[in-house]
Amino acid sequence: MKLKRSQYDHTPPTEVELAWISGIWEGEGCWQHKKARDRYNHRNGKTYTAKPEMLMIIQMTDKDIIDRIAKIMDNRTPTFTHTPKKKAQGWKPLYTFSIRGKAAVLWTNLMKPYLGNRRMEKIKMIYENIDTELIWLV
Repeated sequence: MKLKRSQYDHTPPTEVELAWISGIWEGEGCWQHKKARDRYNHRNGKTYTAKPEMLMIIQMTDKDIIDRIAKIMDNRTPTFTHTPKKKAQGWKPLYTFSIRGKAAVLWTNLMKPYLGNRRMEKIKMIYENIDTELIWLV
């Protein structure tokens, strides 16, 4: 089965960028897997099957860091997630960046040499649960 092509072209990072992004992700980010859903109905009336996939998510209040991460990771776009309400004085806006599927597996494999044991155990568990079409990237 042919994998769907990403709208982002992968640009390999420099060794320094990769080490920096791995350190940030190790401390602030997380890896998850999205479980498969048997069926869901799209607003166009069609029914689809969702396959399990890997997710990489990072959130922080430093917009410049999130923007830099997104630029290094194939020039993607970060997401603004949360503006504090007036009651929450002193709270900062929260920014999120995430990737999933094939791109998440690709970037995880690039980061592996820089990650600690706990993260590697989590990644191994995720690889056991994601779509087998992505395993060739492992």
